[in-house]
Amino acid sequence: MSKQLGISATASLFAMVAFVLVATPSYSDHARVAANETGATIEIASPVFDR
Repeated sequence: MSKQLGISATASLFAMVAFVLVATPSYSDHARVAANETGATIEIASPVFDR
């Protein structure tokens, strides 16, 4: 493996690790989402098409 390829692979590995650490949801994210859920029913109506 060349020196340039090794540096590039290491940089991409660090970028992937940083993304995983930033994109991982925390407990506070789940608590915030759950606070918005009311358990109310949702009524959905589809349009009627004449044939």
